[in-house]
Parts: sequence; structure tokens; C-alpha cells
Amino acid sequence: MEKLGKLERSEERAATRTSERAEERTATQTSERAEERAATRTSERSEERAATRTSERAEERAATRTSSVWVDLTRPLREGIPVYPGDPLFQARPFAEHSTDGFRGTRWAFGSHTATHLDAPFHYFVDGETLDSFPVDFFVGDAAVLDLRSTVGVDSARFAAPRRVGRPVLIEPSDLEPFEPIFDAVPFVFLRVGWAERFGRADFYNAFPSLTPETADWLADFPKLRILGLETPSLVAFPTDDSDVANVSPSTSNVSAADRVRSFDPEFLPDAFPASPSFSPSEPKFSAENGTDESSAADGADVDAEPGAPLDEAEFCADAECHRILLGRRPPILLLEGLVSLERLPAFAPPSAPGERVEFDAAKAFETVVFPLLIERSDGCPARVAARLRADAAESERQTVEN
Repeated sequence: MEKLGKLERSEERAATRTSERAEERTATQTSERAEERAATRTSERSEERAATRTSERAEERAATRTSSVWVDLTRPLREGIPVYPGDPLFQARPFAEHSTDGFRGTRWAFGSHTATHLDAPFHYFVDGETLDSFPVDFFVGDAAVLDLRSTVGVDSARFAAPRRVGRPVLIEPSDLEPFEPIFDAVPFVFLRVGWAERFGRADFYNAFPSLTPETADWLADFPKLRILGLETPSLVAFPTDDSDVANVSPSTSNVSAADRVRSFDPEFLPDAFPASPSFSPSEPKFSAENGTDESSAADGADVDAEPGAPLDEAEFCADAECHRILLGRRPPILLLEGLVSLERLPAFAPPSAPGERVEFDAAKAFETVVFPLLIERSDGCPARVAARLRADAAESERQTVEN
């Protein structure tokens, strides 16, 4: 009996252990299955959320493309295009033809300041930054247009008033002061004076509304400003009695900048553009921080030249001084000249009463890209300029185009 009892107890223990192990395995399997299901559900939810986000982003991008429109602000380059007096003509010559070579290749020749173009500090400073030294994102930003046609532009009384041949309307600081909030808000500001529509006319290069050195000084005080855009071919119109300046011939295309300065009416500059009290030709107002670089010396530049010295006698004219003030600021204000189609963009109008300020309205700002060619050591370069209008402005632009 005792042996039988031990056997029964042994069997009970074995059955108990077997049952416990089975329960453990069952519990483990149940737990593992629950974890697997939970993990699967978590993964599925994560994938669903990711898919939803991807879909939403795609819809947002599609909506942005649908609700926005790009406006090209660039004047096309072509043979025969008028150029700044003294600049080389634009030329396009094929070096290969479909009929003889099986493909087309073209050699282009043009000046660095042809049509719509950017000026870099190297344009006026032997040690200034070149366009290729600026990062790509420098050329992308929000912009605003100031409509100055009724105050200093082609629709203004000042422009209509009798003026000496070649004497431009001057844009004074007081003409821009009402727009201070706009200069504080966006990095690109474009001045619309209605001059792009006069391209090809005899007075295009010698009568456009012009900055004064005092105005350039005023603009240089806005730290956010990094590109100033104009419809005009330069900052200051050079006075001349030659009414045929729009049709530049090859015989005049090699005139030096110094010769152009000598040919201007000497009586005009002192009256129209008195020298800024802080400006002295013998002591440049702005200079680069690091002196003449090695590449300038390698190119044959005068390594003993004073940093910031101008390249020629143009230091005595207002156009050169305005360029030097803006391009010589630290960081510099690049100059975007020769813009077109500003009439297709929203704009800030002058105030209705003297002394009022024009408040910034984000709905009138727009994204802009200004891309010059990437050419090493470029003092300037033609640029492709485009503005992307936001939804409401884009709809207004569409209606304008349709009408």
C-alpha cells in the first residue's frame, strides 16, 4: 500500500507539472500572439498615418501648383537687342549646324550687364565679392513691388515737366520714406517707374528716373534688404545730348567707361548730383574687409590699389557713387537691373496723403528667384528672374491675362 501511495503521488506530481507546463506554454503563446497582433496593428496604423501624410502633402503641393502662377520678369536676349552705350553687343553664332554636323551648337558673346542682369560688388571694387561667391539661397526670397509711377515715374508731374535733354527725374529719400515698413519686411524690393515699356526708345538710357547718392545711403540702412530691383538699365541716367543712344553700333561698342564719363556734360553732374558730404574720391567710402585677393593679382589687377578703389574715373559720377554705396555695404545689396513685367505683380501704392506710411501687407508679397549663370569671378551676369504669386494674387493675374 505504501508503494502504491508513492506511485500515485508521483503520478499526481507529474500530471501537475505537465499541466503547469502546458498552461505556461499556452499563456506564452497567447501573450506572443497578443504582442504580434498589437505590433501588427501598430504597424498598420503607422503605415496608414504615413500614407495619409504623404497624400495630404501631395494634395497640398498640387493645390499650391494649381493656386499659384509664375511670372517671368526677364527680358529675353537676342541678336540686335539694344545694350548700354559702350557695352558689347549680344551675338549668337552657330559653331555646328543640323545640316552639316547633325546637331546645333551656338557660341554666345555678350557683356556681363546685358538686358536683365545682376551687379556684384566686383563690378566696382577690385576686391569685391563675385556673383559665384554667393550661396544659392541668397537668390531666393520674398519680394515686393513699389509703384512709383505717379510720384517719380512716367505718370508723374515731375516726369512730364519740361526738362533739359537727358536730365532725369531724381528719386530722393523722401520718395521712398513712406515705404519704410516694406523695406523692413522683405529682402527683395523692386521699384516700378514704368520704364520697361520704353525699351528701345531713344531716351531709354539717358532719361530714366534715377537714384541720388543720398537715396542710396538711405537704402543701405535697411539690414534686411539684399537685392534692389529696377526696370531701368542702371541706377543713374548718364546725361547726353545724343538722342540715338538706343541703337548702339559696333563702332561705339568699344568706348571705355572712362571715355564715357569724359563725354558727359560737365555742367550737369554738379547741379543734378551734388557730392555726398561723406563721400571723397581720395578716401573710398566703403572697402572690402580682406584686401585684394590672390586671384585679382593673378588676373593682372593692381595689387597695390587701395582696397575698395574704383576701377576707373567713374568714381566722380553719381552712378558710380550709388553703385559703390549699395554694393559696398556689408553685407552688400546686389542690384537687379532691367526688370520687365512688374505690372503683372501686386504692388504697394504711395500713400494718399503726405506724411502717411504704407503698411506692409503679406498678401502683396511674393516668392522670387533670381538666378544668374554660375560663372567664376563674375562682376555681373544676365539672370533669369521669376516671381510666384500666391493664390489670391494668382487668380487676379489669371483674370488680367484673360481680359
